[in-house]
Formats: sequence, C-alpha cells, structure tokens
Amino acid sequence: MNIFQQYIINGYLSCTSRRKCMNSDFYAKIMRPFQTHPGYISIINVLNRILTLAGFLFYPALLVWMAVMLDKRFFAFLFLPAFFFLAMSRIRKLINSPRPYEVYDIQPLIARDGHGQSFPSRHVFSIFLIGTLWCGTLMPAGIFLLSCGILLAMIRVIAGVHFPKDVLCGAALGIFCGALTLFISAL
Repeated sequence: MNIFQQYIINGYLSCTSRRKCMNSDFYAKIMRPFQTHPGYISIINVLNRILTLAGFLFYPALLVWMAVMLDKRFFAFLFLPAFFFLAMSRIRKLINSPRPYEVYDIQPLIARDGHGQSFPSRHVFSIFLIGTLWCGTLMPAGIFLLSCGILLAMIRVIAGVHFPKDVLCGAALGIFCGALTLFISAL
C-alpha cells in the first residue's frame, strides 16, 4: 500500500468524534431506494451510459463546430484536453485510491470489474472539462453539459463506484483544466 492509499484509508476516511465521515452506513442509506426497486438500478445504469456518451459526443461536436467556424483555438482545444486527460489518468494510477465497494464491501449499482483508480473521477473530470470548453464557445451547450456533469457525479456516488471527494475533485480539475485551455488558447 502506498502513502496515498494509507492517507486516504487511514487518515481521510477514518471517523473521529469531531466529524462525520463516509462509511458503509452512508452508502447503504443512499443505495437502499435503488436496491429495493430493481427498475431503478436499470435507470441508474442507463443514465450513467447516456451522460457518459453525451460527454464523449460533445467533444468531437465541439471540434467540428470550431473547424466549421475556422476558430483559431482549434488546435489548443484538440491537444490540451488530451494532454490533461492523459496526465490525470497517470495521476490516478499513481494514487490508486480504492473505490467505495472495495473499502466497504458493498455491491455497486453500476457493474465494474476494476479495482482502485477512484480518485479523481475520470468520467466527471472529462464532462466538466468539455463543458467548460463549450461555455467558452457556446454558453447554452456548456451549461447543459455542466448540468449533465452534476447529474453524472451524483450517479457515480449513489452507485457506489466513487466517493464524493472523487467526483468533487474530478469536477474541480475538469473546470480548472478547461479554463486553463480557454486561457492558453486566447494567447
């Protein structure tokens, strides 16, 4: 176990008398309504796929939009997000934070085979980065995608595949990297 995992498991997630922390009761409570109605689990899975697909499709749509509009930021929007995505993926591998279903021995609502690499959420990072880029290009599309990102973040926590800190950090990093791309592309 590396130092990041020890911090996350022993430090960040340990309960103290001064504060309430994430625990199996938290996940049991938020997952119970979905577990008691199997149709709800299907809805969670369909929404997860649709929102993930929306983020995936909005990125090439953004690049096509920029190419058609002959936007000079095209190459910055093509290469910088790819760099940030790869860098964030590498950081996730180094941290290798466990997922809630590994820590609390719960059954996730979204089928997942892998272990670790929970922090930060790559799904949420991606949709927030792309949404931020759309905000700098066509605000209504950006607001729509950021709204989808909020819903996706909630679904990933409710499903037991991410801790709240994973999705919050993913969203913050996505917005930051999107804003940095907008700033650099304007130079």
